[in-house]
Amino acid sequence: MAWRDGRHNFSRLFLFMAALVTGIAAVVAISSLNYSLQDELDRNAKELLGADLVINGNKKFDTIWTKLLDKANVKVAKDADMPSMVLFMNTGNSRLVKVTGLEGPFPFYGEMITKPADAYSKVQAGNFVMLDESLASQYEVSSGDSIKVGTKIFIVSGVVSKIPGGGALTSTLAPAVYVSLSALDSTGLIQFGSRIGYSIYVKTKTDKETQNLIEQIKPLTKKTGNSFETVEGRKEGLGESFRSVYRFFSLLAFVALILGCIGVASSVHIYAREKRDEVAMLRCVGSSGWQAFNIYFIQVFVLGIVGSIIGSALGVAIHQIIPVAFKEYLPLKIAFSVSWRAVGEGILIGAIVSVLFTVLPLVSVRFVPPLTVLRADFVPGRIFSKTRLTAIVLIILFPILAAAYQTKSFVSGGLFSAGIALALGCLVLVATSLLYLIRRFFPTKASFIFRHALSNLFRPNNQTRMLMVTIGLGAFIISILNIIQGSLLNQVEFKGNKNQSNTILFDIQTNQKDGVIKLVSENHLPLNQIVPIITCRLSELKGRTIEAIQKDTTTIPEWALTREYRVTYRDSLTGSEELVKGVLHHFEKGKKDSVFVTISERMQETLRVKIGDSLVFNVQGVPVKANICGIRKVDWPKDPPNFIFVFPKEALANAPQIWVAATRVDDPKQAAKFQQMLVMNFPNVSLIDLRLILSTVNELFEKIGLVVRFLALFSIVTGLVVLAGAVINSKFVRIKENVLLRTIGARTSQIVKITLIEYGYLGLFSALTALLLSLGGGWLLTKFFFEVQLAANFTELLIISIGVIVLTVLIGWFNSREVINTSPLQALRREG
Repeated sequence: MAWRDGRHNFSRLFLFMAALVTGIAAVVAISSLNYSLQDELDRNAKELLGADLVINGNKKFDTIWTKLLDKANVKVAKDADMPSMVLFMNTGNSRLVKVTGLEGPFPFYGEMITKPADAYSKVQAGNFVMLDESLASQYEVSSGDSIKVGTKIFIVSGVVSKIPGGGALTSTLAPAVYVSLSALDSTGLIQFGSRIGYSIYVKTKTDKETQNLIEQIKPLTKKTGNSFETVEGRKEGLGESFRSVYRFFSLLAFVALILGCIGVASSVHIYAREKRDEVAMLRCVGSSGWQAFNIYFIQVFVLGIVGSIIGSALGVAIHQIIPVAFKEYLPLKIAFSVSWRAVGEGILIGAIVSVLFTVLPLVSVRFVPPLTVLRADFVPGRIFSKTRLTAIVLIILFPILAAAYQTKSFVSGGLFSAGIALALGCLVLVATSLLYLIRRFFPTKASFIFRHALSNLFRPNNQTRMLMVTIGLGAFIISILNIIQGSLLNQVEFKGNKNQSNTILFDIQTNQKDGVIKLVSENHLPLNQIVPIITCRLSELKGRTIEAIQKDTTTIPEWALTREYRVTYRDSLTGSEELVKGVLHHFEKGKKDSVFVTISERMQETLRVKIGDSLVFNVQGVPVKANICGIRKVDWPKDPPNFIFVFPKEALANAPQIWVAATRVDDPKQAAKFQQMLVMNFPNVSLIDLRLILSTVNELFEKIGLVVRFLALFSIVTGLVVLAGAVINSKFVRIKENVLLRTIGARTSQIVKITLIEYGYLGLFSALTALLLSLGGGWLLTKFFFEVQLAANFTELLIISIGVIVLTVLIGWFNSREVINTSPLQALRREG
């Protein structure tokens, strides 16, 4: 019986299945990607590090390290990296890059892919460099061209396409130029105060040997201030990063699944209501309520399983496309494979959805009385149903448990489900309010076509509110993403425009200070700041040594105790600072405790210090005792450089120091000329162009936004599938209406216009619902979570809204063609 009835209603039940397909496809695609990444991490963990162990430091390694590694009889490779300006001789352009000096057979695991293949062997010879492929492409540099690094000119031997620890995003944020380690020493870049990172890459014979070596170096790292990284540590860090991204993306995919659930329940609800007469006849010939229920339940359950299989297959296909389409964002090469675990999860979720979200609307079939055959308007009294109550409870639990499984946290799953419920509730509220206003202020003087199209939105079983919510949720996700992205970028750009400085010069030696000031003046640029920087470390905190504090169980982070601080001295505050407590840093001559410093607000909380507490700094081997006398609130992005600790001038004026200058260059041509002159005259001085950073951040946001928009499209597609299902489910009612319209003289062109305008209204109100909620949600997020100023790009929001309207009209019209083209005679014959 289920088969006989179902084959005549396959087109209507197909839309129920299609609503499920997109949600399952999204979940399977994201889960497959996650499992593939985790598998690749397990298989190729050592390739990410390039070695079994990496020892890091910010100064050259002592001979004690060399002796230890020689004794351990392990293979080693070394590198040193530092920020510096380079000059491209063929174009005269300059750029701040990460200059990396390499020595030895790096990498031990994985591969360094260069073009040509012998590029690295030439670099090891000493007078050649390699560039990140993206950097070479951006500045049109090819093999054989010349680059000036510091005081030395190198020949380009090729480009680096892949290197352990690198990637497209890494090269976007910090493009690298590779030289030999010995050549780096000859560039003249390494000066007092230069910020250099040193690393030793170690290859051992066995994992046991690696563990033994780690136990030997642990006490040494604490003594020398070095750190180390293991394969497991890198794998765990990357794995956690991937898991965080996966949770976010999987929840976006889960939104599409929730919309599919709504579509399933809505389609089955209408289907069940239209089957009342058939159920009543079955009851008349002796069928029980459960038998009638099972006929339709079997139909939707079987189609649900089929839809789950199709959705899983589509998800697997999308998973094969993702590594190709987004390969530049992935640090690992993902092999083409099928994750059967993800497929199994997709089919299981589809089966659960098919049961839960069809049982509730189908339960009413059990209680259709035989009397309905004689009286179509007969409505039975409310009947208590344990099945209905159980279904409601399980439907409430389903999103919580499913989201908890996706995020591996019941708290996160519960919060996400509450957030989805809140978002859907807000969408329903906005949609209901709009429909109320339309009915309250109905345009009675408009033409018949516009009035009838608008009235169609209130037709029984038209599901207008549900369609506005499902279509609007996808548009809401894309719109709010656009608002947040625009607000964050606007904050960076606003700071850059508001700041007095947009160009920072650092690593200026004391004997170069006057020359740099003269160069700034000769280029007719303002000198907004010229400040000294002194490097130091904490040796005592509140009368206790750092070593003693480390031994105790303390809530002060390790990095705050052992990091290298870069401090300055001056007698006043800058425009980015505000003294919120205490007095300004000062020097009290003749007293035992004569040095009084101010500390930034957040670091004061991190170090758990207060006004009056004492600190002892190790300034290049000289202990300097200071007392905290004030706390400053620092607006870090505004007018850099800014500092955690500020000393009085008398305390550090004679200490070894470097200088930082800040200026503003608005003309790109003048900026390029100034950078070129700086590199030629002061090759060790580096320059940060804040406009370039803004451009890089913008590019990064675009890349991330592309992935999120791709996933948000699943929600819109699901909403459009639900729309198509609603159109097909109401097809017969619409045919009857069109027959009446034609009978009273309506032409086909008028019916076409009514249909297009109706779906235009639906798309408009769905887009308006999404727009209003995204503006409200965007304001709340930017004000209370991101703490930035709301900056909505209304042009882009308008484009999104127009896209939603056009898609809604196209889908509605495409599925209404049969309704429009059916003649009155055909409809009457069908009724007869």
